[in-house]
This record gives sequence, C-alpha cells and structure tokens, in this order.
Amino acid sequence: MKQKNLLKKKQQKKNNLMRAREFTINVPINIKINGDGDPEIDMPLTDEPDAGEKPDAMIPPQQQELELAKAEQGKKSVAISQLTDEPEEDEIA
Repeated sequence: MKQKNLLKKKQQKKNNLMRAREFTINVPINIKINGDGDPEIDMPLTDEPDAGEKPDAMIPPQQQELELAKAEQGKKSVAISQLTDEPEEDEIA
C-alpha cells in the first residue's frame, strides 16, 4: 500500500514538471551569409524605445496615495509628477 502511494506521489510530481517539449518559442530572425563568411543577423520585429522617452512606471494604488500625500507637503519626485501631470489628448482612453 505504501509503495502504491509513493508511486502516485512520484507520478504527480513528474506530471507537474515543465519539459522543453511542452512549449515553443518562435523568434523571427534573418541570417545572411555573405561570400566572405561573416553572417549578417537581423531581427526585423524588435522595437527599440526612443532614447529620450521612458515609459511611465506602474505605481500601485497604496504608493499613489503616499506620493500624493508627499505632493501636498510640497515634495517633488518623478512619481509625483507622473501622477499629477495632465494626460495628453492621445493618452485619454
């Protein structure tokens, strides 16, 4: 009976493990091999962010409350300016 329970537990544990054959990752890539033997590698769908533009950080609701309380006290920070700035017209949903 104990052996049967041990076998069941081992089988459950084995079923819970992720194996490489269970997922696939597709990455579009272009490789060109020139006559000189040096390959040129190109990834056409990679989006590079603008150098001067950083995306807004996600601020959890409790942290937003703390940051707004700091703003009322006259403190300044990137998070406070992100929370208090008026949205651009294209940012309004």
